Amino acid sequence: MRKIILPSLCLVLATCSPKLPSSYGTSDSTPTVFPDYKDITIPCNIAPMNFVIEEQADAYITVLESGTARAVVKGKTVRIPKPKWNKLISDPEITVQVYVRKDRQWTAYAPFSMTVSDDIDPYISYRIIPVAVESYEKLSLRQRNLTNFKEKVFLSNTMIQNNVQGTCINCHYYKNWETDNMMFHVRHYKGGTVLVLDGQLHKVNMKTDSTISAGVYPSWHPTHDYIALSNNKTHQSVHAASHDKLEVMDEENDIILYDTRNNTVSVIENDSCEMECFPGWSADGRTLYYVSAHYDAPFGPDRKNKIFLDREMLHFNLYSKSFDPDTRVWGKSRLIYDAAAVDSSMTWPRTSPDGRWMVCCNSTHGIFPLDQIASDFVIFDLKDNSYRYADEINSQYAESYHCWSSNGKWLMFSTRREDGVHTRLYFSHIDESGHFSKPFTLPQRDPDFNREFLNAFNIPEFMKEPVHITARQFASFISATQATQSKYESKRGE
Repeated sequence: MRKIILPSLCLVLATCSPKLPSSYGTSDSTPTVFPDYKDITIPCNIAPMNFVIEEQADAYITVLESGTARAVVKGKTVRIPKPKWNKLISDPEITVQVYVRKDRQWTAYAPFSMTVSDDIDPYISYRIIPVAVESYEKLSLRQRNLTNFKEKVFLSNTMIQNNVQGTCINCHYYKNWETDNMMFHVRHYKGGTVLVLDGQLHKVNMKTDSTISAGVYPSWHPTHDYIALSNNKTHQSVHAASHDKLEVMDEENDIILYDTRNNTVSVIENDSCEMECFPGWSADGRTLYYVSAHYDAPFGPDRKNKIFLDREMLHFNLYSKSFDPDTRVWGKSRLIYDAAAVDSSMTWPRTSPDGRWMVCCNSTHGIFPLDQIASDFVIFDLKDNSYRYADEINSQYAESYHCWSSNGKWLMFSTRREDGVHTRLYFSHIDESGHFSKPFTLPQRDPDFNREFLNAFNIPEFMKEPVHITARQFASFISATQATQSKYESKRGE
Protein backbone atom coordinates (compact mmCIF):
# COMPACT_ATOMS: atom_id res chain seq x y z
CA MET A 1 0.00 0.00 0.00
CA ARG A 2 1.44 3.35 -1.04
CA LYS A 3 1.95 6.11 1.49
CA ILE A 4 0.79 9.56 0.49
CA ILE A 5 2.37 12.66 1.99
CA LEU A 6 0.38 15.82 1.52
CA PRO A 7 2.20 18.88 0.07
CA SER A 8 1.40 20.91 3.20
CA LEU A 9 3.08 18.29 5.38
CA CYS A 10 6.17 18.31 3.11
CA LEU A 11 6.42 22.07 3.62
CA VAL A 12 6.26 21.70 7.39
CA LEU A 13 8.95 19.00 7.41
CA ALA A 14 11.20 21.05 5.14
CA THR A 15 10.97 24.26 7.16
CA CYS A 16 11.07 22.99 10.75
CA SER A 17 14.29 23.37 12.74
CA PRO A 18 15.54 21.81 15.97
CA LYS A 19 14.00 23.22 19.14
CA LEU A 20 16.48 24.79 21.56
CA PRO A 21 16.47 23.57 25.17
CA SER A 22 14.40 25.75 27.51
CA SER A 23 16.70 25.10 30.49
CA TYR A 24 20.38 24.16 30.62
CA GLY A 25 23.57 24.45 32.58
CA THR A 26 26.62 26.32 31.28
CA SER A 27 30.27 25.49 30.75
CA ASP A 28 33.13 27.99 30.87
CA SER A 29 35.02 26.09 28.15
CA THR A 30 34.38 25.93 24.42
CA PRO A 31 33.58 22.53 22.91
CA THR A 32 36.21 20.42 21.17
CA VAL A 33 35.45 20.34 17.45
CA PHE A 34 37.11 18.81 14.37
CA PRO A 35 38.42 20.38 12.31
CA ASP A 36 39.44 23.06 14.79
CA TYR A 37 37.47 26.01 13.45
CA LYS A 38 37.32 27.86 16.77
CA ASP A 39 38.26 31.56 16.72
CA ILE A 40 39.58 31.61 13.17
CA THR A 41 39.52 34.21 10.40
CA ILE A 42 37.79 33.05 7.22
CA PRO A 43 37.18 34.51 3.74
CA CYS A 44 33.83 36.10 2.94
CA ASN A 45 33.33 33.68 0.02
CA ILE A 46 34.39 30.36 1.54
CA ALA A 47 32.33 27.14 1.51
CA PRO A 48 30.46 26.14 4.70
CA MET A 49 32.83 25.36 7.58
CA ASN A 50 31.30 22.03 8.57
CA PHE A 51 32.65 20.37 11.71
CA VAL A 52 32.16 17.47 14.13
CA ILE A 53 31.52 18.04 17.85
CA GLU A 54 33.98 15.82 19.71
CA GLU A 55 32.23 15.92 23.08
CA GLN A 56 30.48 12.70 24.19
CA ALA A 57 26.74 13.26 24.59
CA ASP A 58 23.32 11.89 23.74
CA ALA A 59 22.12 14.85 21.66
CA TYR A 60 23.59 17.98 20.07
CA ILE A 61 22.24 21.32 18.84
CA THR A 62 24.42 24.03 17.29
CA VAL A 63 23.34 27.63 16.69
CA LEU A 64 25.29 29.86 14.29
CA GLU A 65 24.43 33.57 14.26
CA SER A 66 25.69 36.73 12.57
CA GLY A 67 23.74 39.95 12.30
CA THR A 68 20.18 38.92 11.47
CA ALA A 69 21.22 35.54 9.98
CA ARG A 70 20.75 32.36 11.96
CA ALA A 71 21.21 28.62 11.37
CA VAL A 72 20.28 25.85 13.82
CA VAL A 73 21.76 22.39 13.17
CA LYS A 74 20.94 19.18 15.02
CA GLY A 75 23.42 16.38 15.54
CA LYS A 76 27.08 15.63 16.31
CA THR A 77 28.08 16.40 12.71
CA VAL A 78 27.37 20.04 11.90
CA ARG A 79 26.64 20.46 8.20
CA ILE A 80 25.54 24.01 7.47
CA PRO A 81 23.10 24.50 4.56
CA LYS A 82 24.74 26.61 1.82
CA PRO A 83 21.92 29.22 1.55
CA LYS A 84 22.03 29.86 5.30
CA TRP A 85 25.84 29.89 5.29
CA ASN A 86 25.90 32.53 2.55
CA LYS A 87 23.79 34.77 4.77
CA LEU A 88 26.00 34.10 7.80
CA ILE A 89 29.23 35.12 6.04
CA SER A 90 27.72 38.42 4.90
CA ASP A 91 28.41 39.77 8.43
CA PRO A 92 31.89 40.43 9.94
CA GLU A 93 31.54 37.82 12.71
CA ILE A 94 29.79 34.49 13.17
CA THR A 95 29.07 33.28 16.71
CA VAL A 96 28.78 29.52 17.27
CA GLN A 97 26.92 28.16 20.31
CA VAL A 98 26.91 24.39 20.99
CA TYR A 99 24.39 22.67 23.29
CA VAL A 100 24.79 19.03 24.33
CA ARG A 101 22.52 16.73 26.32
CA LYS A 102 23.97 14.08 28.59
CA ASP A 103 22.06 12.12 31.25
CA ARG A 104 18.92 14.15 30.40
CA GLN A 105 20.69 17.42 31.24
CA TRP A 106 21.46 20.07 28.62
CA THR A 107 24.70 22.07 28.79
CA ALA A 108 25.57 25.19 26.80
CA TYR A 109 29.28 25.47 26.02
CA ALA A 110 30.96 28.84 25.88
CA PRO A 111 30.52 30.24 22.34
CA PHE A 112 33.34 30.58 19.85
CA SER A 113 33.53 32.79 16.79
CA MET A 114 34.63 32.96 13.17
CA THR A 115 35.77 36.36 11.94
CA VAL A 116 34.80 37.02 8.31
CA SER A 117 37.45 38.92 6.35
CA ASP A 118 38.80 39.49 2.81
CA ASP A 119 37.73 37.35 -0.11
CA ILE A 120 39.88 34.54 -1.44
CA ASP A 121 40.53 33.28 -4.97
CA PRO A 122 37.59 31.03 -5.86
CA TYR A 123 39.71 28.11 -7.08
CA ILE A 124 42.75 26.12 -6.03
CA SER A 125 44.55 23.20 -7.64
CA TYR A 126 46.75 20.49 -6.18
CA ARG A 127 48.12 17.01 -6.72
CA ILE A 128 46.50 14.10 -4.93
CA ILE A 129 49.18 11.50 -4.36
CA PRO A 130 49.39 8.24 -2.36
CA VAL A 131 51.52 8.40 0.77
CA ALA A 132 53.40 5.27 -0.37
CA VAL A 133 56.03 6.53 -2.84
CA GLU A 134 55.87 3.36 -4.96
CA SER A 135 52.22 4.17 -5.79
CA TYR A 136 52.95 7.53 -7.43
CA GLU A 137 51.38 6.42 -10.73
CA LYS A 138 47.95 6.88 -9.11
CA LEU A 139 48.66 10.61 -8.87
CA SER A 140 46.12 13.11 -10.23
CA LEU A 141 45.93 16.87 -10.75
CA ARG A 142 42.70 18.31 -9.36
CA GLN A 143 40.97 21.66 -8.99
CA ARG A 144 38.58 22.66 -6.23
CA ASN A 145 36.03 25.44 -6.02
CA LEU A 146 36.60 27.10 -2.62
CA THR A 147 33.12 28.64 -2.58
CA ASN A 148 31.57 25.16 -2.51
CA PHE A 149 32.75 21.54 -2.36
CA LYS A 150 33.06 20.78 -6.07
CA GLU A 151 36.31 19.05 -7.04
CA LYS A 152 37.33 18.03 -10.56
CA VAL A 153 40.25 16.02 -11.94
CA PHE A 154 41.87 17.91 -14.81
CA LEU A 155 44.49 15.24 -15.48
CA SER A 156 45.49 11.88 -14.06
CA ASN A 157 48.58 9.72 -14.57
CA THR A 158 46.36 6.79 -15.47
CA MET A 159 44.95 8.68 -18.46
CA ILE A 160 48.38 8.73 -20.16
CA GLN A 161 50.31 5.64 -19.09
CA ASN A 162 49.97 2.20 -20.64
CA ASN A 163 50.37 -1.22 -19.07
CA VAL A 164 54.14 -1.22 -19.46
CA GLN A 165 55.27 2.39 -19.30
CA GLY A 166 54.27 4.78 -16.51
CA THR A 167 54.22 8.54 -16.25
CA CYS A 168 54.25 11.25 -13.59
CA ILE A 169 52.57 14.64 -13.90
CA ASN A 170 53.85 17.35 -11.57
CA CYS A 171 54.81 20.94 -10.83
CA HIS A 172 51.75 22.76 -12.19
CA TYR A 173 51.96 26.55 -12.18
CA TYR A 174 50.06 29.59 -13.50
CA LYS A 175 50.94 33.07 -14.67
CA ASN A 176 49.30 35.60 -12.35
CA TRP A 177 46.79 33.04 -11.04
CA GLU A 178 45.11 32.74 -14.49
CA THR A 179 44.74 29.42 -16.29
CA ASP A 180 45.04 30.64 -19.91
CA ASN A 181 48.78 30.64 -19.25
CA MET A 182 49.78 27.59 -17.24
CA MET A 183 52.21 24.68 -17.25
CA PHE A 184 53.01 21.29 -15.78
CA HIS A 185 55.57 18.56 -16.44
CA VAL A 186 55.02 15.05 -17.74
CA ARG A 187 57.82 12.69 -16.75
CA HIS A 188 58.85 9.39 -18.35
CA TYR A 189 56.28 8.03 -20.85
CA LYS A 190 55.12 10.69 -23.35
CA GLY A 191 57.30 13.14 -21.40
CA GLY A 192 57.67 16.87 -21.86
CA THR A 193 56.64 20.18 -20.36
CA VAL A 194 53.03 20.99 -21.22
CA LEU A 195 52.36 24.70 -21.67
CA VAL A 196 49.09 26.54 -22.16
CA LEU A 197 49.92 29.87 -23.80
CA ASP A 198 46.95 32.18 -24.34
CA GLY A 199 44.71 29.12 -24.20
CA GLN A 200 46.70 27.07 -26.75
CA LEU A 201 48.43 23.78 -25.91
CA HIS A 202 52.16 23.25 -26.44
CA LYS A 203 54.61 20.52 -25.44
CA VAL A 204 58.33 21.24 -25.20
CA ASN A 205 61.57 19.58 -24.16
CA MET A 206 63.70 22.10 -22.25
CA LYS A 207 66.71 19.78 -21.93
CA THR A 208 69.57 21.02 -24.10
CA ASP A 209 73.22 20.02 -24.50
CA SER A 210 74.12 22.93 -22.19
CA THR A 211 71.75 22.06 -19.31
CA ILE A 212 71.72 19.14 -16.88
CA SER A 213 68.00 18.36 -17.21
CA ALA A 214 64.70 19.70 -18.40
CA GLY A 215 63.05 22.45 -16.32
CA VAL A 216 61.69 21.32 -12.97
CA TYR A 217 60.48 23.77 -10.28
CA PRO A 218 58.96 26.85 -11.98
CA SER A 219 58.15 30.48 -11.30
CA TRP A 220 56.34 32.44 -14.03
CA HIS A 221 57.42 36.03 -14.57
CA PRO A 222 54.56 38.41 -13.62
CA THR A 223 54.86 40.79 -16.59
CA HIS A 224 56.90 39.12 -19.35
CA ASP A 225 56.90 35.83 -21.25
CA TYR A 226 59.53 34.10 -19.11
CA ILE A 227 59.57 31.21 -16.69
CA ALA A 228 62.46 30.68 -14.28
CA LEU A 229 62.99 26.98 -13.53
CA SER A 230 65.50 24.84 -11.73
CA ASN A 231 67.36 21.96 -13.36
CA ASN A 232 67.55 18.96 -11.03
CA LYS A 233 68.82 15.40 -10.92
CA THR A 234 66.65 14.11 -8.08
CA HIS A 235 66.93 10.89 -6.08
CA GLN A 236 64.93 9.41 -3.21
CA SER A 237 66.08 7.27 -0.29
CA VAL A 238 63.96 5.64 2.41
CA HIS A 239 65.26 5.58 5.98
CA ALA A 240 64.91 2.35 7.94
CA ALA A 241 64.90 4.08 11.34
CA SER A 242 64.05 7.79 11.43
CA HIS A 243 61.11 10.08 12.08
CA ASP A 244 61.90 11.55 8.64
CA LYS A 245 61.13 8.43 6.61
CA LEU A 246 61.97 9.74 3.15
CA GLU A 247 65.03 11.67 2.00
CA VAL A 248 64.79 13.51 -1.32
CA MET A 249 68.08 14.87 -2.63
CA ASP A 250 69.52 16.35 -5.80
CA GLU A 251 72.73 15.22 -7.41
CA GLU A 252 73.01 18.50 -9.32
CA ASN A 253 71.06 21.78 -9.44
CA ASP A 254 71.07 24.79 -11.78
CA ILE A 255 68.58 27.54 -12.68
CA ILE A 256 67.45 28.44 -16.20
CA LEU A 257 65.23 31.02 -17.88
CA TYR A 258 62.72 29.80 -20.45
CA ASP A 259 61.33 32.21 -23.04
CA THR A 260 57.79 30.93 -23.73
CA ARG A 261 57.37 32.86 -27.00
CA ASN A 262 60.65 31.87 -28.63
CA ASN A 263 61.07 28.43 -27.03
CA THR A 264 64.60 29.27 -25.87
CA VAL A 265 66.52 28.34 -22.73
CA SER A 266 69.33 30.30 -21.09
CA VAL A 267 71.27 29.57 -17.90
CA ILE A 268 70.80 31.90 -14.93
CA GLU A 269 73.05 30.11 -12.40
CA ASN A 270 75.16 26.99 -12.94
CA ASP A 271 78.20 27.16 -10.67
CA SER A 272 79.62 23.62 -10.47
CA CYS A 273 80.28 24.06 -6.72
CA GLU A 274 76.79 25.42 -5.99
CA MET A 275 73.42 23.64 -5.95
CA GLU A 276 71.00 26.35 -7.05
CA CYS A 277 67.27 25.66 -6.83
CA PHE A 278 63.68 26.93 -6.30
CA PRO A 279 63.56 30.27 -8.17
CA GLY A 280 60.83 32.74 -7.20
CA TRP A 281 60.15 36.15 -8.77
CA SER A 282 59.54 39.34 -6.85
CA ALA A 283 56.13 40.99 -7.33
CA ASP A 284 57.50 43.43 -9.94
CA GLY A 285 59.57 40.80 -11.74
CA ARG A 286 62.82 42.73 -11.32
CA THR A 287 64.36 40.40 -8.75
CA LEU A 288 64.72 36.64 -8.73
CA TYR A 289 65.06 34.89 -5.38
CA TYR A 290 66.53 31.41 -5.15
CA VAL A 291 68.35 29.09 -2.76
CA SER A 292 71.75 27.46 -3.10
CA ALA A 293 74.07 25.19 -1.11
CA HIS A 294 77.84 25.01 -1.53
CA TYR A 295 78.99 21.49 -2.40
CA ASP A 296 82.23 20.74 -4.21
CA ALA A 297 82.40 16.94 -4.30
CA PRO A 298 83.69 15.71 -7.67
CA PHE A 299 81.22 14.65 -10.33
CA GLY A 300 81.13 10.96 -11.15
CA PRO A 301 79.42 7.67 -10.32
CA ASP A 302 80.01 8.05 -6.56
CA ARG A 303 78.58 11.58 -6.26
CA LYS A 304 75.01 10.43 -5.56
CA ASN A 305 76.08 8.16 -2.68
CA LYS A 306 78.38 10.82 -1.26
CA ILE A 307 75.57 13.39 -1.27
CA PHE A 308 73.38 10.98 0.68
CA LEU A 309 76.12 10.51 3.29
CA ASP A 310 76.70 14.29 3.41
CA ARG A 311 72.98 15.20 3.33
CA GLU A 312 72.90 16.78 6.79
CA MET A 313 75.75 19.11 5.75
CA LEU A 314 73.76 20.54 2.83
CA HIS A 315 72.46 23.94 3.99
CA PHE A 316 70.75 26.10 1.38
CA ASN A 317 71.20 29.86 1.69
CA LEU A 318 68.76 32.43 0.31
CA TYR A 319 69.95 34.68 -2.55
CA SER A 320 68.55 37.36 -4.82
CA LYS A 321 69.54 38.47 -8.29
CA SER A 322 68.43 41.65 -10.09
CA PHE A 323 66.90 41.37 -13.55
CA ASP A 324 65.84 43.77 -16.30
CA PRO A 325 62.91 42.03 -18.01
CA ASP A 326 63.10 44.23 -21.12
CA THR A 327 66.80 43.66 -21.89
CA ARG A 328 67.09 40.36 -19.98
CA VAL A 329 70.28 41.60 -18.31
CA TRP A 330 71.09 40.01 -14.95
CA GLY A 331 72.89 41.54 -11.99
CA LYS A 332 75.16 39.79 -9.53
CA SER A 333 73.83 37.42 -6.89
CA ARG A 334 73.37 38.78 -3.37
CA LEU A 335 73.19 36.76 -0.14
CA ILE A 336 69.92 37.47 1.69
CA TYR A 337 70.01 34.90 4.49
CA ASP A 338 73.02 32.80 5.54
CA ALA A 339 71.24 29.63 6.65
CA ALA A 340 74.46 27.61 6.67
CA ALA A 341 75.83 29.83 9.44
CA VAL A 342 73.08 28.58 11.77
CA ASP A 343 72.94 24.98 10.46
CA SER A 344 69.58 25.38 8.76
CA SER A 345 68.31 25.37 5.20
CA MET A 346 65.94 27.64 3.24
CA THR A 347 63.54 26.62 0.48
CA TRP A 348 60.66 27.91 -1.64
CA PRO A 349 60.93 31.72 -1.50
CA ARG A 350 57.48 33.08 -2.40
CA THR A 351 56.77 36.83 -2.35
CA SER A 352 53.38 38.44 -1.74
CA PRO A 353 51.68 40.21 -4.67
CA ASP A 354 52.21 43.64 -3.07
CA GLY A 355 55.96 42.99 -2.80
CA ARG A 356 56.02 43.47 0.99
CA TRP A 357 56.41 39.94 2.34
CA MET A 358 58.28 36.78 1.46
CA VAL A 359 57.68 33.40 3.10
CA CYS A 360 60.21 30.56 2.96
CA CYS A 361 60.44 27.11 4.48
CA ASN A 362 63.26 26.56 6.95
CA SER A 363 64.49 23.08 7.89
CA THR A 364 67.61 21.41 9.23
CA HIS A 365 69.15 20.51 5.87
CA GLY A 366 68.42 19.95 2.18
CA ILE A 367 65.63 21.45 0.09
CA PHE A 368 62.71 19.06 0.55
CA PRO A 369 61.04 20.08 3.83
CA LEU A 370 57.94 18.00 3.09
CA ASP A 371 59.55 15.01 4.80
CA GLN A 372 61.29 16.86 7.64
CA ILE A 373 59.41 17.16 10.92
CA ALA A 374 61.47 20.22 11.87
CA SER A 375 60.36 22.25 8.83
CA ASP A 376 58.83 25.66 9.69
CA PHE A 377 57.92 28.91 7.94
CA VAL A 378 59.99 32.09 8.08
CA ILE A 379 58.53 35.42 6.96
CA PHE A 380 60.70 38.26 5.62
CA ASP A 381 59.63 41.91 5.63
CA LEU A 382 61.14 43.08 2.33
CA LYS A 383 60.67 46.71 3.39
CA ASP A 384 63.48 46.52 5.96
CA ASN A 385 64.87 42.98 5.33
CA SER A 386 63.87 41.81 8.81
CA TYR A 387 62.64 38.27 9.34
CA ARG A 388 61.13 36.02 11.99
CA TYR A 389 59.74 32.52 12.42
CA ALA A 390 56.01 32.59 11.66
CA ASP A 391 55.23 30.70 14.86
CA GLU A 392 51.51 31.45 14.66
CA ILE A 393 51.22 29.10 11.63
CA ASN A 394 54.01 26.63 12.44
CA SER A 395 53.33 23.28 14.13
CA GLN A 396 55.20 20.32 15.59
CA TYR A 397 55.15 18.56 12.20
CA ALA A 398 56.36 19.43 8.71
CA GLU A 399 55.20 22.62 7.01
CA SER A 400 56.02 22.73 3.32
CA TYR A 401 54.82 24.12 0.00
CA HIS A 402 53.04 27.47 0.25
CA CYS A 403 51.56 30.14 -2.03
CA TRP A 404 49.85 33.54 -1.87
CA SER A 405 46.34 34.43 -2.99
CA SER A 406 46.13 36.97 -5.81
CA ASN A 407 45.11 39.76 -3.39
CA GLY A 408 47.95 38.90 -1.00
CA LYS A 409 45.59 38.46 1.97
CA TRP A 410 45.80 34.67 2.30
CA LEU A 411 48.57 32.10 2.51
CA MET A 412 47.78 28.49 1.59
CA PHE A 413 50.25 25.84 2.67
CA SER A 414 50.84 22.11 3.01
CA THR A 415 51.26 20.65 6.48
CA ARG A 416 51.26 17.32 8.31
CA ARG A 417 50.11 18.85 11.59
CA GLU A 418 47.07 16.61 11.97
CA ASP A 419 48.78 13.20 12.22
CA GLY A 420 52.39 13.59 11.11
CA VAL A 421 51.80 11.43 8.02
CA HIS A 422 49.16 12.84 5.67
CA THR A 423 49.73 16.23 4.07
CA ARG A 424 46.69 18.53 4.26
CA LEU A 425 45.96 22.05 3.02
CA TYR A 426 45.60 24.95 5.46
CA PHE A 427 44.88 28.66 5.06
CA SER A 428 45.78 31.74 7.07
CA HIS A 429 44.98 35.44 6.78
CA ILE A 430 47.82 37.99 7.01
CA ASP A 431 47.31 41.46 8.50
CA GLU A 432 49.07 44.72 7.66
CA SER A 433 51.81 44.10 10.24
CA GLY A 434 52.68 40.72 8.74
CA HIS A 435 51.08 38.50 11.38
CA PHE A 436 49.02 35.47 10.44
CA SER A 437 45.69 34.38 11.86
CA LYS A 438 45.07 30.92 13.31
CA PRO A 439 45.24 28.46 10.36
CA PHE A 440 42.24 26.42 9.27
CA THR A 441 42.01 23.40 7.01
CA LEU A 442 40.30 23.22 3.62
CA PRO A 443 36.55 22.87 4.38
CA GLN A 444 34.91 19.63 3.25
CA ARG A 445 31.29 18.54 2.87
CA ASP A 446 32.07 15.68 5.29
CA PRO A 447 34.06 17.22 8.18
CA ASP A 448 35.60 13.79 8.94
CA PHE A 449 37.25 13.80 5.51
CA ASN A 450 40.80 14.48 6.72
CA ARG A 451 40.65 11.59 9.18
CA GLU A 452 39.48 9.13 6.55
CA PHE A 453 41.28 10.19 3.35
CA LEU A 454 44.49 8.16 2.97
CA ASN A 455 46.14 10.17 0.17
CA ALA A 456 48.08 13.42 0.46
CA PHE A 457 47.54 16.91 -0.94
CA ASN A 458 50.63 18.24 -2.70
CA ILE A 459 51.76 21.48 -4.44
CA PRO A 460 48.69 23.70 -3.87
CA GLU A 461 48.21 26.77 -6.05
CA PHE A 462 45.57 29.52 -6.05
CA MET A 463 43.60 30.25 -9.24
CA LYS A 464 41.27 33.08 -10.22
CA GLU A 465 39.41 30.73 -12.55
CA PRO A 466 39.13 27.02 -13.30
CA VAL A 467 41.28 25.20 -15.85
CA HIS A 468 39.27 25.40 -19.07
CA ILE A 469 40.94 22.56 -20.95
CA THR A 470 39.37 19.21 -20.11
CA ALA A 471 41.22 16.16 -18.81
CA ARG A 472 40.42 14.30 -22.02
CA GLN A 473 41.83 17.14 -24.13
CA PHE A 474 45.03 17.23 -22.06
CA ALA A 475 45.49 13.45 -22.22
CA SER A 476 44.84 13.24 -25.97
CA PHE A 477 47.24 16.09 -26.69
CA ILE A 478 50.02 14.66 -24.50
CA SER A 479 49.66 11.17 -25.98
CA ALA A 480 49.62 12.35 -29.61
CA THR A 481 52.16 15.20 -29.51
CA GLN A 482 55.94 14.99 -29.71
CA ALA A 483 57.74 17.55 -27.53
CA THR A 484 59.35 20.40 -29.46
CA GLN A 485 63.05 20.81 -28.67
CA SER A 486 63.98 24.10 -26.99
CA LYS A 487 66.95 26.10 -28.25
CA TYR A 488 69.82 27.25 -26.04
CA GLU A 489 71.07 30.83 -25.88
CA SER A 490 73.61 32.61 -23.71
CA LYS A 491 72.80 34.52 -20.54
CA ARG A 492 73.09 38.31 -20.61
CA GLY A 493 74.62 40.51 -17.95
CA GLU A 494 76.91 40.40 -14.92
